Amino acid sequence: MPTIDEYPSVSLHNVSETVPAEWDEDGDRLHRLPADVAAQLNEMADGRVREPSGSELRFVPGTDDAEVEVTLSAEEPGQVRVFWGDFQPWNPTDIGPEPTTLSLAVPDRLRKLDAEVDGRFDPRVCRVLFERTPAVAVHDVTGDCRPPADEELPETRYLAYGTSITEGAASSATHLNYVSRTARALGWDALNFGTSGSAYADAPMGEYIAERDDWDVATLALSINMANQEFPVDEFERKARAFVETIAAAHPDEPIACITLFPYYPDVIEGGDAERAEAYRETLRGIVAEADHPDIAVIEGRELTDVSGYSADLLHPGDAGMEEIGRNLARKLDERVA
Repeated sequence: MPTIDEYPSVSLHNVSETVPAEWDEDGDRLHRLPADVAAQLNEMADGRVREPSGSELRFVPGTDDAEVEVTLSAEEPGQVRVFWGDFQPWNPTDIGPEPTTLSLAVPDRLRKLDAEVDGRFDPRVCRVLFERTPAVAVHDVTGDCRPPADEELPETRYLAYGTSITEGAASSATHLNYVSRTARALGWDALNFGTSGSAYADAPMGEYIAERDDWDVATLALSINMANQEFPVDEFERKARAFVETIAAAHPDEPIACITLFPYYPDVIEGGDAERAEAYRETLRGIVAEADHPDIAVIEGRELTDVSGYSADLLHPGDAGMEEIGRNLARKLDERVA
């Protein structure tokens, strides 16, 4: 994970860089990709990777009674959730354009915890979880704290690329999307590189994922966005093949799973273009079959869920659909990685 020099006492997870926030230049806006890489993506993806989907601010207090103050703002009214390890907060915390300071200390009952807890994170790791939107900036971190040590974090890093489904657009909160659910079920840490409406397998994104050396397993969901935008199947084949092969060539020792289109409205409505959807699925199967990688596989999106747990647009899984995808994807990945 890249080090953010401005905030040495914390870890900014799933954050590649910070830049001055447009709504308040005293704040440092969190970007999932470096701006020079983001600018090479399609316009919508460029915007999405400047949003904090799956990003977190993490620290461990120096002592149980140490109070750490974290000052945040957001481009528009939004929410954050403060987890301690895997322990969930009772309520989210509201943030907005006016900087808000959170005063954080180890909760009383966690200080007295004397039992082994089967969780991914040490219970004293404070995790401020950011939602898919709005854009967020950090203004200041004060108090006695340090970044989490390796032994306080999950050993395995899981990277996910995909569309708004991967970002968790219709889930109630970021910890309820399928990427987060899969990671929790397997005891992994998640890196979310979903780009809503814009997962076009752009070459710079593939190159960026390939260049990162901080992930152990990846899923590439390719790509309902391209099908919805009516990319010709041969163009999808060309872009998706280059994307997959770039990542596979750079990571011969890491398991990679390519997820075919999840079931969605063309599969189930009258007059839907089910043939196009199936052509995309068959094309991705062929790309994987021909890839030069010892541990690459296809996972069928239609084996992970049906549309019964979706929102009414029959495109985006809601909480029930995300739960089902997360459970089934975790099982399939566990079979491959174990």
